[in-house]
Amino acid sequence: MASGVLRLVSTFCSMVLDDANVSSRFYMAAHELAENITKYSTGPRVSLELALEEAESACVMKIRARNEASPERLREVERRLLTLKSADDPVKHYDALICETAMVEGVSGLGLARVRAEGGLDVDYSIVGNELTITAHAPIGRWRVDEQPKA
Repeated sequence: MASGVLRLVSTFCSMVLDDANVSSRFYMAAHELAENITKYSTGPRVSLELALEEAESACVMKIRARNEASPERLREVERRLLTLKSADDPVKHYDALICETAMVEGVSGLGLARVRAEGGLDVDYSIVGNELTITAHAPIGRWRVDEQPKA
């Protein structure tokens, strides 16, 4: 299922974005979020949304992942996300996580840090009950929809 979703993300990005670098950053974020959904969801309700929204000064691309998770997992992901969001230097934070988790088997927790460090995307989250929503987003340059002639 995740590979099909990723193909859709890739197709969407190639249709609306002029910049292959921006497309690859959002593809990577979608990959990391889809992987988290499939690994850590405890229920059948999952979603991965991709949106291109017009803001006052720029267009913003957003990828939003939702899933249900155990209370223990929610506490752990919230701890990681608070640390990630408060990191002054996302690349240094990512590098430190790589060193910390290099010898640990199982869960590395690198995916969201990678989205912020390598992808340059902001990461927000919310937890309501047992549902986790993670949103990766960034302003983008021009998008192709603006360039299409009006009928």
